[in-house]
Amino acid sequence: MRKTVEIHHVGKSVENEGQKQVILKDICFSLEAGTITAIVGKSGCGKSTLLSIVSGIDAPTSGLVKLLGTDFYKKGTAEQEHFRNENIGILFQNYHLIPELTCEENIRMPLCFSDKGKVNERELDRWIKGVGLDKKRRLFPRQMSGGEQQRTAILRAIVNDPQMLFADEPTGALDSKTGDSIIKFLVGYAHNAGKTILLVTHDMDIAVQCDRVIEMADGRIVGNL
Repeated sequence: MRKTVEIHHVGKSVENEGQKQVILKDICFSLEAGTITAIVGKSGCGKSTLLSIVSGIDAPTSGLVKLLGTDFYKKGTAEQEHFRNENIGILFQNYHLIPELTCEENIRMPLCFSDKGKVNERELDRWIKGVGLDKKRRLFPRQMSGGEQQRTAILRAIVNDPQMLFADEPTGALDSKTGDSIIKFLVGYAHNAGKTILLVTHDMDIAVQCDRVIEMADGRIVGNL
């Protein structure tokens, strides 16, 4: 399988009141197309920081991040932005929906910044119905539940057909039944469309449905199942 993400000896540290605080230490792993991987670990272990680095949001202090075969953090700012727009979908824990846009308008929003052209309307319609948002298309975020907003954010993250999807607690706001349906949707999306998905979760019932589980503790990888 083709490697889409390659992480080599990545470290991250910050200055805190004159003291060096190490967040990540010597992180190494790779991800392949058509797979979904979960990062698990206790709060504060560094998993969300790692996700931010791998998704091109936060540069590491040391090490190499290769996305689709290129050294992402050696690109200029404009190149990084274009690369993210075309190749990366990001699902934030707090959704970041635009309040003035409807559910469907929020989903379609990334298409405004893409060079890929129009979306496959039949597939988009199938996705919207598949996650239970068919009757919510014209509602604004304030009119939707947290779970409905989360599902809107998931579709927004994949509408541009990215090669990689990075998600922070994608089922965190959902009840167990809905969360299970969403993880099944993401697993199917990775396998059927040949995409790479990396997600952070605290829920082992979600993690074990993924192809692989990376366990973290104290800024290090301590398990790779």
